[in-house]
Amino acid sequence: MKIFSFSNFSSHFVLLIFLLAFAGCRSSQTSSSDSEDIVKLTFLHINDVYEIAGVSGGKYGNFARVAQLKKELLKENPNTYLILSGDFLNPSVLGTLKLNGKRISGEQMIDVMNAAKMDFVTFGNHEFDLKENEVLERINESDFEWIASNTFYYKDGKIQPFTRKGKKLPTYLTIEPKNPKGESIKVGILGITTQYNQPDFVRYTDEYETTKNVYQEIESKTDFTVALTHLLENEDEKLAGIVPQLKLLMGGHDHENMKFTYGKTIMAKADANARTAYIHRLTYNKKTKELKIDSELKSIDSSIDYEPITKAAIEKWNKIADSVFNVQGFNPDREIYKLKEPLEARESLIRSQQTNAGTLIVNAMASAFPNTELAILGSGSVRLDDQLIGIVTEYDVLRMLPFGGKIYQFTTSGDILIQYLDAGTKNKGSGGYLQYQEKLKFDAEKGWLLDGQKINPKRQYTLVTNDYNLSGRETNMEFMNMKTNKEITNVISSDDSKSPQSDIRKAVIVYLEQL
Repeated sequence: MKIFSFSNFSSHFVLLIFLLAFAGCRSSQTSSSDSEDIVKLTFLHINDVYEIAGVSGGKYGNFARVAQLKKELLKENPNTYLILSGDFLNPSVLGTLKLNGKRISGEQMIDVMNAAKMDFVTFGNHEFDLKENEVLERINESDFEWIASNTFYYKDGKIQPFTRKGKKLPTYLTIEPKNPKGESIKVGILGITTQYNQPDFVRYTDEYETTKNVYQEIESKTDFTVALTHLLENEDEKLAGIVPQLKLLMGGHDHENMKFTYGKTIMAKADANARTAYIHRLTYNKKTKELKIDSELKSIDSSIDYEPITKAAIEKWNKIADSVFNVQGFNPDREIYKLKEPLEARESLIRSQQTNAGTLIVNAMASAFPNTELAILGSGSVRLDDQLIGIVTEYDVLRMLPFGGKIYQFTTSGDILIQYLDAGTKNKGSGGYLQYQEKLKFDAEKGWLLDGQKINPKRQYTLVTNDYNLSGRETNMEFMNMKTNKEITNVISSDDSKSPQSDIRKAVIVYLEQL
């Protein structure tokens, strides 16, 4: 019979406690050592933001929500940075308005981004829709850093960096986040922009070769490097293949959220207009050189409060806009239609193929002139560069067609009509590409068909188009000038501000109300 001994139990128990305490001490020492080696940082990443107050009637987006999210993330980690990967100065209906006799041209965006405590941006292609002086003014008004690895200013025959408040824009930045123990790391940040839009005052270097060269320059000076990119997804993939050492590409240019891993490089993009944002949490171990990246896609919606300072800045600009719109006869907040499917108005598509947004607009134009045979639109009039989803408000129509302008009915020969349509085809990829009603088709053998019949060069046709397309200023359409071309006759429109003929936006609003 085995007899239990309390003295044996006691001695074993003491030994067990000692061993546990020793192990705990060792564990605590190891944990403390590990924590000293760990540095964490967070990037709050948005891209392609054209609307300060959000979209879908304010349901999604809004810079004040983004600013509030940054404040919350700063509580979690003081090493938090708000970044925007290009495209924010344009397009915007607010930017087309005039303040004190001068077009706003993105001033509202810089003001709101300053209020939101933006940290870093890179150029997008739409920044260069603005005039040279406007771009320079916007850069100088900004309180945040612009990173321009491959984008430069061309002036007086010289290629040089853009400047902000007297200082050259950097080709890269190095930030030094610290952990609670004061240990820091060095992180390189590049800014790479597509060469899609190059006005006379801009010059680019090759995005791939530049990235490789700049990375080689900073490799020995940093623990790791990330990049803000404004490229198409396949271009991001190519970039990651050429410079695989880049750990994270925070992208833009594409307007839908995505996340891919190319080798050891993570690439992510959020939804345009801050419908969503990516939160990239990076954890770096100085001892092992190991980097962990956790990327969370966050919906920017009513679950996030409005940060007060940014909200006030937005309200200031909205009051300016509303006062102008009301004079023009628009009620921006009024809901007019619920879409059954997204309305496609992204620039890359509407300037190269027929889209449902283009079809809707030309049908609206035709409805304003019941006797017309065909309505045609220059796609450059559509500046949304996004999809409309859900409820459509008058403001959505305004931002889709920010320049407005009259629509005209006119008569011309089939010969001029064919030239007009052929010019639109030549303009594929630019604003001179044409959108038209579905009754018009092109047959490779027969040519242009209207209602199934080949267009007769000698016959007269009654057409409708937007004002710019009758100015003769569109590429390859110099002959489409209603003032000089004698074959363009019977030109009519309306000067009544209440008429849908007086403004293409009113034509669309009236048409949507009737659907």
